[in-house]
Parts: sequence; C-alpha cells; structure tokens
Amino acid sequence: MKRKRVFILVPSVLLAILIVALFLIPRSIRNFFYPTAKPMPPVVNISMAEILKKLEVLMQDKAPAVLAELQTGLSDSEISALESKSGVQLPDDMKALYHWRNGSGNRNPMLCGPIPGHRFLPLNEALGLNSVITNQLAGASGVQRAAFEVFAGHAKSWIPLFDDGAGDGYFFDPKRKASEGAVFYHFAEDASYVFFPSIKNLIAGTVKCYEQDAFAWKTNGNATGLTQDFERSQKIWQEFGSDNTQ
Repeated sequence: MKRKRVFILVPSVLLAILIVALFLIPRSIRNFFYPTAKPMPPVVNISMAEILKKLEVLMQDKAPAVLAELQTGLSDSEISALESKSGVQLPDDMKALYHWRNGSGNRNPMLCGPIPGHRFLPLNEALGLNSVITNQLAGASGVQRAAFEVFAGHAKSWIPLFDDGAGDGYFFDPKRKASEGAVFYHFAEDASYVFFPSIKNLIAGTVKCYEQDAFAWKTNGNATGLTQDFERSQKIWQEFGSDNTQ
C-alpha cells in the first residue's frame, strides 16, 4: 500500500509543479517585457491648461509648421462619444490634451509633432488600434495567439499617444494605476521604458525639450523639420519620469 501511495503521490506533485510553472512563467515573462514603474518623480505642480499654453507658445515660435498641422481640439461631447464607443475612460489630463488639439493629420515624421519622429494620433485612431490587434489575432492560429498572449498580450490595452510608426512611442494604459506607470515611453528593441506619474509630466517634459532646444527646427540634408537631440532629451525625460534601467 505504501508503494502505491508513493507512485500516486509523485505524479500528483509533478502535475502541481507543472501547473504552477505554467502559471508563473508567463507572468515572469510579462513582468520582464512590461515591468511596473520604479519610484517616479512627483506630478508637476502646474495645471495641464498652463502646460499646454506654454507648449503652444513655444511651438508657434520654434516649430510653427508643426503646430499648423495639428487638428482642432475635440469637444466634451465628442470625447465622451469616443469613450463610450471604445469602453475606455480617459483621465482628465488626457482629455485636456485632446481638447487642445486632436492629433495630427500629417504622417511626415518631421511634421507630425509635437515630439519629433512621433505622430500625435487623433483620438479616434488611438482608441481604435486595440480593435485592429483583435482583428489580426482572429486570423491567427491557436499557437500564435498563445505566443502573443505570453509575449505581447500586455500591449492590447495600450493607447498610443505619440507613435513612431514602428510600434514604439508614448502610451497610456487604462488598465494600470498612475502609480504603476500608466503613462510611459516604450522602445521594443531593447525593452526599455520611461514611466511618467502623469500625462502632465510627459507634456511638461516636452515643453522643457523645446525650451532647451532638445527639440528644434533644423535642416537635415534635404529634409527640413522638427529634430531631436537624443542626449539632451534623455536627460530631460529623467527629470519628469523614471526609466526601468535605474
């Protein structure tokens, strides 16, 4: 009887270990590819309206062609309609951003600012990208869907604010708390992040980039447009956010 119990117990233990592993491994992979924010600086002590006013003045002075490409802001009712359609509740500071301007209709990376190389997406496009991913997954195999869930499923809820056209950029995740890093920059190639405690910090950092010429209007070869000094801008972002390598 004792031997039978041992033989029965061993497979049971192995099964339990396998179940735990299947539960923990995807979670650990997800935590690697999408970590929570390390301690972040405080939320800037200035209203979003004031920050956006400063940004507009600076863009009018330093990048008027980029400012001219930004679309007219949305009304409260238009934002509410898009929230209802998408099922996403936007924070007030994000609503203020889209009250100011509704993204850019231009796809030229040097003219679609206000962050160089990143298109400011109109709200209907930003909120509609989740459905694009869902539609793509509908035609995938079971193995492909499972792999996506493990390695990239965390990104399904991300709302792109400023997109570089290659899947990287600045995002808002409505499924995360602000303290966890709901607003962030992500570069997939090296799995790097910069987390911001608020959209206000992201836009305030953008303002400082203009003030210190980390963002500047320049001619690069035959192309003229908004450019970025990456060394300067990286230092500025670290004042307003926290990167996952610190």
